[in-house]
Amino acid sequence: MVQQYDAIAVRDADIERVMGPYRKRVEMPSLLRALGPVEGACVLDVGCGSGEYTRMLRRQGASQVVEVDVSAPMVAEARRAEEREPVGVRYEVHDFATLPVLGEFSAAVAVAVLHYADNRRTLARMCERICANLAPSGRLLALVGNPQRPTDIPLANGFLVHRPMHIRDADTYTISVPTLPPTALHVHYWACRTLEDVLLSSGFADVVREPLQGLADGDGGDEPVNLLLSARKG
Repeated sequence: MVQQYDAIAVRDADIERVMGPYRKRVEMPSLLRALGPVEGACVLDVGCGSGEYTRMLRRQGASQVVEVDVSAPMVAEARRAEEREPVGVRYEVHDFATLPVLGEFSAAVAVAVLHYADNRRTLARMCERICANLAPSGRLLALVGNPQRPTDIPLANGFLVHRPMHIRDADTYTISVPTLPPTALHVHYWACRTLEDVLLSSGFADVVREPLQGLADGDGGDEPVNLLLSARKG
């Protein structure tokens, strides 16, 4: 995962041109609706990438936002964005499976992170370390790849999912982003039941699928490219 994101960090602007409209129309409004009021909240952004979601949360009134990513070049890109337009965010480089306790956060967001776990133990460690950073009853909002999304059907957000038949948990599949040249993201399949079971065994409770806002024709309808999961620290 580190090498993959280090490599695409230099193409982040191209990827954002493809993904940006979908993020703003679907992912960001859905995440904010599920979180509820964030004014005064302390939020941890796990897998921040170039920091789009982190800066959004700070602008929405979160009192403290800490963003972490496994890729040093991605964090460097986020820091450059902060230098251009300061909003007051702390940036750190950490492996998600060994994430230290950075604070007691009221909420954590993990956008396109959990599907990079290459085995169940790594997935569990990622969830455990996120849980360890939450205050009692703190919430996790995770955007994850939809395991039931049909394969090889182009989506309005620019993604094209290539997933083998008879795929099993932890198997690798590819998401293509139509940059020039195309960017291939290699991720791992996790069934919805597996994600729920791992979250529950990692200290979370009340795992539910939150609705996605703003879906349009071509976004996948009942089976969009991603799902929004909510869980509360038990």
